[in-house]
Amino acid sequence: MHATPLPELRLGFAGPGGCPLPHLSVDGMTPVGPNLSHWPGNRTPPRWKADLSTGIALRFCRAPAAERAEFLGDAELVLNDHYDTDGFGALLAVLRPDLATAKEELLLAAAATGDFGCWQTWRGFAIDRIVVGLAGPASPVRAAFAGITDPTELSLRRYQWLLDHAEAVLNGTGQFQAIYADELARVQHEIERGLGGAIDRRHHDGLGFAVVHSQGPLHRLTLNTLAGAYRVLHARHDPDGVRYRYHDRTESWFELVTFRPLPRLDLRPLAEHLARLEPPHDGASWQADPPSEPIPELYFGVPSAQEYGQLTRDLRPSQLPVERVEAACVAFFARAGAP
Repeated sequence: MHATPLPELRLGFAGPGGCPLPHLSVDGMTPVGPNLSHWPGNRTPPRWKADLSTGIALRFCRAPAAERAEFLGDAELVLNDHYDTDGFGALLAVLRPDLATAKEELLLAAAATGDFGCWQTWRGFAIDRIVVGLAGPASPVRAAFAGITDPTELSLRRYQWLLDHAEAVLNGTGQFQAIYADELARVQHEIERGLGGAIDRRHHDGLGFAVVHSQGPLHRLTLNTLAGAYRVLHARHDPDGVRYRYHDRTESWFELVTFRPLPRLDLRPLAEHLARLEPPHDGASWQADPPSEPIPELYFGVPSAQEYGQLTRDLRPSQLPVERVEAACVAFFARAGAP
C-alpha cells in the first residue's frame, strides 16, 4: 500500500526565533503545533510513537489521509529545528513517503547510527556520515553550499538538497565514499579488534555499566558498540597516563517505546566524590554535566562546555588508578539502584 503524499506541505526550518507560520515540526520540537518526535516532552500522538523520529514519521505517513489531515490542521510547512540524519529521515517520510517507505530499513539504520551512536550496518553508517558531511570539505557536492554562512540557511539548503537527491544518496552511497570511507574503515577495524579480544571490556551486570580500556583513543561509536551497556566509562591508556571519560548513551535521553535503558543519574555528586580523591591539578579537575544534556559526561580534564555529539573536551592524565575510579562508579550506581 502506497502512502498518500501531502502536497500542501513544503519544507521549512525553524531558526533561533522559531517559525511564525503554521507548521508540523519533526524530530526536534518547536513550541506549538503538531509534532512528530522522540525528543523528551514531545507532542507525538501515542498511536504513532516509535524509537526514532524517522519511525514515527513513517507511521504517520501510512495513517489514513483523513487522520493525517486532522492532525496537521492548518500547517503549511514541515520543518526541523536542527540538522541531522533522523531529521532527514523524518522529513523524507512526510514529504516523499513512497520513497521513504521503500527505503525504510536503510533510513532507520542510518537514523539509529546518528542518534544512538552505535553500529547498525555499514550502509546505515555511510548514509549518516553523508548527511553529516554533505557540505564539508570531502563532499563531492560541497560547491552547492559554497558561500552560505548563516547556520539556519545552511541547514535548510542541506535538507532541500537531500530531499531533491534522496534516490542518489540512498541508492548510490559509493559516489560519496570520500565523506565516509576512512571513518568507516577505522570503526570497522576497531570493532573487529575489540571483538577479537584486543580491547579489554569489563561489564557490571545489573548496573547497566561497562568499562572499556584501550591503548590510545577509540571512536565513540566503537565504545558504544563494544560496551554492551548504556553507561560507559572509557579508560584511555596513554604514554603519559590514563585519561577518563564516562558518558551516558543518548538512548536514555530520548523517549523510547521498544526498550528502556536504566534511568540516567546526576553525575555531579560522583564528580565531587572523585574530586575529593583527586583535587584539581595541572589545570584539570573532575567535571560532570547535568543529566538534562543529551549525552552527559563525567571526565577529568579542563572544564568546558561541549556541543552535542562532539568530543572536543581537553582530557588530562589522572593520578587515580583505574580500579579506584571503577569502584567509585560501581558504588555510585549501586547506591542509586538500592531501594
